[in-house]
Amino acid sequence: MGLKISETRKSKGLSQEALAEVANISLSTIQRIEKGKVVPRPYTLKILADTLELDMFDLSPSDTDESNLDAKIASLKKISIAALLVIFVPLINILLPLLVWKMNKEFRSKNDSAGKIISFQLLWSILTFIAFMTTIFLHNLISGNAGDGLYFGMIVYVIFIVSNILLTVKTIAQLNKGEMNILSFVPNLF
Repeated sequence: MGLKISETRKSKGLSQEALAEVANISLSTIQRIEKGKVVPRPYTLKILADTLELDMFDLSPSDTDESNLDAKIASLKKISIAALLVIFVPLINILLPLLVWKMNKEFRSKNDSAGKIISFQLLWSILTFIAFMTTIFLHNLISGNAGDGLYFGMIVYVIFIVSNILLTVKTIAQLNKGEMNILSFVPNLF
């Protein structure tokens, strides 16, 4: 759909800025639609079709687009579920999703949802390690007994594990609804 909009826009001699102005749609929305990052709402689709003098059905996603989206969502769910193995093995939440990501050729763009999932797991692991070590250090510093802070460090680790599980379950729920804008608060490092 984004490709069709881009090709039609260019054939009419319009820049993205001009299309955004004529259609009264934000430039960033036009850019995201053309890159395939978002599926426009029906109202936006109608405005674009009217502005570009196209039939709205020419811009509707085809069955193959739908099956590609379903396959991508299924792969994103696999990546998310693989990250949950951190419960049993530390750092597998990064390694296994990274392996699944590398094996899927459809996840190559930098702004991809798969990259966000892996970025979240990487940042979560770093923050968990820092919080764990800081808790142990502070407890030992305050109590004066070396080694006693491990209990409190484990409590912090369990809290971080539960937060990871909850955010992963929320991500999977969003994917089940077909939402591709997941973990919006996470910078994409991949």
